[in-house]
Amino acid sequence: MSGPRTDSRRTDFVEQKARGVFRAVERARLQFLQKTRTPSLLRRRATRSNTFSSTAALTGSFFDYLPSELIIDIFSQTQWGDVVQLRRVSRAFKELIDAHEHVIVSNWLNPGSYLTLLSQLFYPPRSRMQDASRRPTVQYFYGLERRHVTCSQLAYYLCDKALTPMFKNESTMDRRGRKEAEMKKEQAIRAVLHFLTYSRLRLEVNKAAIAAENSDDYHMPSPTDLTTTFLAIQTSIISTFDNKTLISTHHAMHFLVNSIRLSMSPEPPHNQADEIVALMLRCQSSLKRCVEFFAADAPSASGRLKKQFMADMQEDRVDMETRFGGSKALRRMTSGHSREASKKVKAWLPRVGEVWFDAARKALAERGLKEHMPDGVYFFPDCSQELLIGCPDCRLRQP
Repeated sequence: MSGPRTDSRRTDFVEQKARGVFRAVERARLQFLQKTRTPSLLRRRATRSNTFSSTAALTGSFFDYLPSELIIDIFSQTQWGDVVQLRRVSRAFKELIDAHEHVIVSNWLNPGSYLTLLSQLFYPPRSRMQDASRRPTVQYFYGLERRHVTCSQLAYYLCDKALTPMFKNESTMDRRGRKEAEMKKEQAIRAVLHFLTYSRLRLEVNKAAIAAENSDDYHMPSPTDLTTTFLAIQTSIISTFDNKTLISTHHAMHFLVNSIRLSMSPEPPHNQADEIVALMLRCQSSLKRCVEFFAADAPSASGRLKKQFMADMQEDRVDMETRFGGSKALRRMTSGHSREASKKVKAWLPRVGEVWFDAARKALAERGLKEHMPDGVYFFPDCSQELLIGCPDCRLRQP
């Protein structure tokens, strides 16, 4: 007769223990949330954890019984695309990921990885918190991956330009040596991407400041003013480079520009299409546009790919002329300043030397590195008597 009573007592005891364990987990969770969550969210969580019922569940699954630290660690083992999808599962997951996004992304940036090296060149955005510290986000991580893909593709195409003339056929190439050459080129291209990106962004900021200062005169910055400002910006960026980075980036820029020149103008003079090269270097997606050029220039490229590249270049030309004082530069028209606004604007003709080379030659001369030795990456044969693939300040000879 005492059997059922004993079983009911045991059941009650187990339920009490379960409630006690749940309360302990909720107390630990609330203590953790106090450091990262807002007071309104804490109040909602506190009201939800008062009773041990189905209404206290956040996701309706066993994740509700796991500590937040463990859930964050689980999310850190996934890919960035999986985290984007997890944010859409429930409001609880979205709030948890948004609050600890920087922790998850930091776990993805393993020391010594290619993305970690890129993160040292491209800093994370500032958070909206009061401290305004830089915290990596999923969008920032996605941007790093895109930049890495662009650098890898460009290094692959440049390796073809460098190694193919040295060998009669592909079978004589050493795959390991080619991979090492691609890695070295990619390291130099990262610095090129860093320089082109930040010089363009700083020029946009300075252009807006110049336009704001002269807003009373309805005056847009002239191409000469922008060229002078652009040179000063590049000089300030190059001043942060050490000698090794400066030389390596100088080699990479020379090799990139001269490879494009040879592809566009195989016969001398090879600088006939320098205006297009300058547009490629100064557009918003400069290295991506270079990758698209080499892809369209490949013998196996389709006509559709070439037409798409030409259309994109035309859009870049219009955009650059609009932003840097070309024939389509925008000017405000008023009755009192109609004569000033009706003046013809001098056509904007970009030069290749305006991007990197003028500022780099000045920095090399100031540091006494004008005649520097090659760094072991750009040992390429002469393509002709007029043009040298590589850096003209180095003596490029076969080892």
